[in-house]
Amino acid sequence: MKIPSPIIGLLSDIFSKYYTHAELDRLFLNADAPEEDFDGNKLAKVLQRLKTTNRLSDSPLEVLGSFIEDFLELAPENISRNSSWNGETRSDLSEALVNNQSRIKKALGKVGLSYQTGGLIGKNTASPTASLSELVSLNGLSAVQTEIDRALQLVTDDPNGAAQFAANALEAVFKAYLTKRSIWFDEETDTLNGLWSKVHDSLGLNPKDMVAKDLQKIASGLNCIVDGTMYMRNKRSGAHGKSEEQANKARIRPRHARLVIHSSHSLAAYIIECMEGD
Repeated sequence: MKIPSPIIGLLSDIFSKYYTHAELDRLFLNADAPEEDFDGNKLAKVLQRLKTTNRLSDSPLEVLGSFIEDFLELAPENISRNSSWNGETRSDLSEALVNNQSRIKKALGKVGLSYQTGGLIGKNTASPTASLSELVSLNGLSAVQTEIDRALQLVTDDPNGAAQFAANALEAVFKAYLTKRSIWFDEETDTLNGLWSKVHDSLGLNPKDMVAKDLQKIASGLNCIVDGTMYMRNKRSGAHGKSEEQANKARIRPRHARLVIHSSHSLAAYIIECMEGD
């Protein structure tokens, strides 16, 4: 798949303002983009080099992922002044960075692509994870995205670790919701179940408070997702030391990790949607 034109246009605009000519050359070199001599301005350089990548590279999306990796993974607190941004405060620079990172991720989503930590560009699907990532990006929940990326990276090689990070993502969403609603929780001692209890009470999702049996069953199912996810993290992950026998009994397969990830991410996406509305 080639780099879509809307992405090329957006990156040309953003990167030409953020990077110098030398820095752009370094990014293209590190991304293994096809070499090309160019004497125009920075906007035209990015535009032309990415178009050339589409024409000559066997893997344009791999080049794209490497090219935008440094920018999308730069933390606001680590931003340094750029000569083209003289006169702006660090707060202004950080806000501009976060806004532009969100613009790029949102633009990728519109053309059916997504960015994952490590410079990976993949095709979006209608999966719970894709929906969650879009909501996370739109709401600026970088801590949640970090846990999502970690879970996805470990599914095959470390399914137990992937399940642990799926639980971490769910916990981060619960805390974001409670913080947004000004509902107190103990950052250090509240368990995943404890946080969920506060969240479902706030949303009116406690089965005992529901009259309709079908809704009771659905709400009870949500409780089971949280219970199961917490169990995976506490009993099956590497969060605690285990004997060899315990480790063998606790080991899960990639398909089990995907079950944990998709079920917990579905719930997390719903909570963020509730957080957005009243």
